[in-house]
Amino acid sequence: MQTPPSDRIERILTSLDKVQRVPAPPYFYTRLLARLDSSKASEQGLMLWLRPIPVVSLLIVLLLLNFWLINTPMATSSAAGTTVKSESEDELHILAFEERSAEHSVTEYEMANDPFQK
Repeated sequence: MQTPPSDRIERILTSLDKVQRVPAPPYFYTRLLARLDSSKASEQGLMLWLRPIPVVSLLIVLLLLNFWLINTPMATSSAAGTTVKSESEDELHILAFEERSAEHSVTEYEMANDPFQK
């Protein structure tokens, strides 16, 4: 025999009346408020940087830096260690070829002492 749903609901509700409230540990609310205050302080530091004026200033500085880097001529280092500013792409290719050929050149001493040449 099944009990009607209303009796079941009544039993559940009366069982809730017997539940007692659990007391909080000592100084719980004090510690909770201190933790909330510390989290608010850290959020305020972050929010200081997320305001419109610092964000716009940072974007302007980044755009100016990007514009300056794009429009400055490229500098390549030569074998002597000096900086040579090139104006065209052909000069860059010539410099790169000279660097490669200087690295792979064979001296007369190496040619004279090559065991495979004999």
